[in-house]
Amino acid sequence: MQRNAVLFVLSSTLFVAAFLLLDGPGVVRQLLLGAATTAFLGFFAVRCGADFRQIVTVIVVATAGECVLSLGFGLYTYRNALIPAYVPFGHGIFYLLAVVTAREEWPRRHAAAITRIVLAGGTLYALGSFLLARDEWGLLWWAIAATLIVRSRNQLLLSTCVIYTIILELAGTAIGNWRWTPVVPLPGLHSLHSANPPSGVGVLYVLLDLITVAICARRVFVIQPQETEEPA
Repeated sequence: MQRNAVLFVLSSTLFVAAFLLLDGPGVVRQLLLGAATTAFLGFFAVRCGADFRQIVTVIVVATAGECVLSLGFGLYTYRNALIPAYVPFGHGIFYLLAVVTAREEWPRRHAAAITRIVLAGGTLYALGSFLLARDEWGLLWWAIAATLIVRSRNQLLLSTCVIYTIILELAGTAIGNWRWTPVVPLPGLHSLHSANPPSGVGVLYVLLDLITVAICARRVFVIQPQETEEPA
């Protein structure tokens, strides 16, 4: 993998862990975390040559989704704010992580194997969560996510997105930064039980990626090839 990609992945790992641990109540703290996340995303977006139209699009779409799913339907709630200031730009970081990883030579060479591992691992996780935690909502969401991955022409992008998402969700819920509702009410239908987090939570980021790509003229790769790369 290229140096910029490795640096971005490693830096993001440390940065995300830090802001999850530093998250707390208070307007000043929230503003500082939001500003730091914005600066971090902006720095690496420039360094990796990202298409800023897609970065802006993913932030806008994700923020709208946060308002609908969290504030509107109450599927999950944050501990320290209605929507923490770092969340909108944090979505941008995870989108950039997925596309930077998916454009690298090693993941692309093993794209089919990575996709199979994600599908198999995700299915086992969803079934296990269903059996042990009655995670009906997670199983439903995983069925949708797996279907989208299988039918997509961008399987590597969506697979890496799922990997990063579940790591984030397991960490964030374990620390207590946010919590998923244990029962999801469905109007006119039987309510579904959910784990914390639901096993199929990756579907939200899969949909976010697909919507962003569709809005931005259906372009798949948001990272422009660097001038130093050898021609394919």
